[in-house]
Parts: sequence; structure tokens; C-alpha cells
Amino acid sequence: MPETYNHIKAFIYLRVARDDHRYAGRALAAQNRVCEHRANELGLTVLGAYIDRGSSSTMSRPGLTALLGELGRRDDLAFVIAYDHRQVAIRAEDYSRVVWAVGKAGAQLEIASLPHREATAVDAQLIGRIGSVQLAETGAKPPPFGEPDDDQD
Repeated sequence: MPETYNHIKAFIYLRVARDDHRYAGRALAAQNRVCEHRANELGLTVLGAYIDRGSSSTMSRPGLTALLGELGRRDDLAFVIAYDHRQVAIRAEDYSRVVWAVGKAGAQLEIASLPHREATAVDAQLIGRIGSVQLAETGAKPPPFGEPDDDQD
């Protein structure tokens, strides 16, 4: 049984690529159930869910942008729970940017469809290293969330 984090707060992030209302509604409800279950397992208080529908680049999704913005303004959130890695991002570069932003805000990404695993000091170092490599490779800061990029998920 995973360790519980009583009174620790979390947000849920849900996403479907298809914007077909009938399909999207069922898929989002199923993702939410699994994420809520994980939050209950860990004893987390869920403050809300951020949702994206339809295909768009990771860095321009309004729900993800709002979630990361809110996460950056708060100091009482410890987790962002997503159903699966694919709901966060498909491209490794985009995924690492999201994980880096979550970690930089003092939280950790929890994937509800996988067994819970505690983040280690090595995980934190890896997230920091990924971010610094991205900055070095591009020679600039990563684009802020909300600005479109050329690739779509």
C-alpha cells in the first residue's frame, strides 16, 4: 500500500485528443475515476481538474497552461495527477518540459494508471538535468506555456 499524504493537495489533469463529445465525455469520466482513486489511495485532497479536449500541441493546451500557471502561483500543491503519460505529452521533449515545470513548482507528477512510486533524489536531479540540457541545446529559455509550437500531438 502506498504511503498516504494526509491534507496534501493535488490537481488532476485530464485530456482527450478527440473532441467528439460523446466519446470525450466517457473517456474523461473514466480518466477522472482512475485519478480520483489514486488520490484517495494516497490520501490527497483534490482541489480541481484541468481538462483539454482536441488535438493541439502540448505547449498550447489551455487546460495544461492554466494548471501550470496555477501551480506556479501556489505553494500548497504537491501533486499533479494524470491518467497516463500520453495525456501529458507524446513527444519526449514536451513531456520533459511539463515534468520540469511541475517539479520546479515543488510538486510531482503522479501517473494514475501505473503503480505509485516515490520520487527519489535521483529523479529530481534527472528532471533538473533534462531542463538544463534543453536550455543548453536551444541556447534560450523554453517557450512559455501557451505559445504554439510547430509540432502537434
